[in-house]
Amino acid sequence: MLGLRIVDWDDAYANGANIAGGDRWPAAWDGPAQAFREKLLAQGRARLDIVYGEAPRSRFDLFLPPAAPKGLVVFIHGGYWMESDKTSWSHLAAGAVGRGFAVVMPS
Repeated sequence: MLGLRIVDWDDAYANGANIAGGDRWPAAWDGPAQAFREKLLAQGRARLDIVYGEAPRSRFDLFLPPAAPKGLVVFIHGGYWMESDKTSWSHLAAGAVGRGFAVVMPS
């Protein structure tokens, strides 16, 4: 990577440690993410925990716009396979869904 050498892999993947107050963000996302899932589920526009593999976390959520989708956005969260899952980020689908796209979020 352009001659850069990662000395500490834990630090390289611990983005929260490099953001002032970063430890407060995960808890702050939980409420909006859950509210978004519940809202779209109540409207019949969410399909949650669809299995795509044998591993316990091999599931995705699908969020649909009110009309036929213009396309599909795949949102892969940045948990580095170490923490978090799809349920932490659901609310980030709102923009694409609001513009007519379906959004899939795998764990």
